[in-house]
Amino acid sequence: MNKIKDRLKKNSLVLSVYELIFQRPIRNVFNKKNSKKALLSYSTYHFKKSNYKAHSNYQESVAVAEIMDSLGFNVDVVNNNRDTRLSLDDYDVIIGEGIPLYQCIVKNTQGKKVYYATGSHPWQCTQASLHRLSEFAKRYKSVPLKSTRVQDFRWGIAASCADSVICIGNEQTKQSFLDNGVSQIDLIRPSFHQGSIPYTRTLDDIASARKTALWFGSYGLLHKGLDIAIEAFRCRPDWTLHVCGYTNAEQELLQCLDVPENVIIHGFLNVESDFFSELAARCLYVILPSCSEGIATSVITAMGRGAMIPIVTKECGVDINDFGININALNCDGVLDSLMFCDSISDSELLARSIAAYNNANTMYTFDAYKRDMMSILTKLI
Repeated sequence: MNKIKDRLKKNSLVLSVYELIFQRPIRNVFNKKNSKKALLSYSTYHFKKSNYKAHSNYQESVAVAEIMDSLGFNVDVVNNNRDTRLSLDDYDVIIGEGIPLYQCIVKNTQGKKVYYATGSHPWQCTQASLHRLSEFAKRYKSVPLKSTRVQDFRWGIAASCADSVICIGNEQTKQSFLDNGVSQIDLIRPSFHQGSIPYTRTLDDIASARKTALWFGSYGLLHKGLDIAIEAFRCRPDWTLHVCGYTNAEQELLQCLDVPENVIIHGFLNVESDFFSELAARCLYVILPSCSEGIATSVITAMGRGAMIPIVTKECGVDINDFGININALNCDGVLDSLMFCDSISDSELLARSIAAYNNANTMYTFDAYKRDMMSILTKLI
């Protein structure tokens, strides 16, 4: 069934018909009679799935719309990946990302244009992803385009030419926008789906899990450095790497890598499942050698639900303070250096780092904090 779905998604005609029927613009999503109008360019699908926990951006986009409603706007929602035929001059505010915001830039509409960035600047993201692709192609003689995060150039124009940018990220992410001509930037932290039961580790847990890590991502396996992680763990057979992501859709990359026995591929993982809880107990670390993110929500989720210590590149956008481990170079040696550093840390210090990572995620990345911060930012901008 999944293979059939993947084939249908690749058919542009089938995809267009599907989106025409099921992903049409949502007019006045809250059925209000406010005096002003706002357009949210993101995903109509997010408004049709209740209590969906595959990614926190579902609840966050709905929160943005609810805040705009509370500020006195009727809210329409369109998808960010295609032209919209709505009359863009009718809107007092256009917020979101992608092609509809680009249309507003080109048509010079009067409404305030706010680019809502869930990652780094689209041009930085694309450049970093293409650089990783060229490295991979030279080494493996294969070009796994589906494993990149190459974005439409129009997204970058929308980001650089909008009146202001709200960016999920930290100072590292912010710099990618400053480097591409953006001056008005507000940072915001994402949320994650917190667990209902507090998670704790003991010293015995640390001893049994201290050489086990979880690579946890979504699509874009090359962009997120899975090849680098697998290469490093091949050199360290005393370590174990569990891999959870959309691996079924990106077999071209995996088939090039000759995955070693100490790397276990699981595919997509539901964080609400018992299996995630089992993996969390086995994995002391979450590792992500990504080349570009906003703030990697997968890392935050592993910290906040599994008390995993992050091993990440600075491009992941996660402020790891004194509990995480930085991958200083985006290559195999960079990951190996990080693993060697982990080997040198005592069990008691690892326990302290695990507790600190857990507390950081559950304090700094809550949905309540996201809504509060977004309300403050939008009130200021609008």
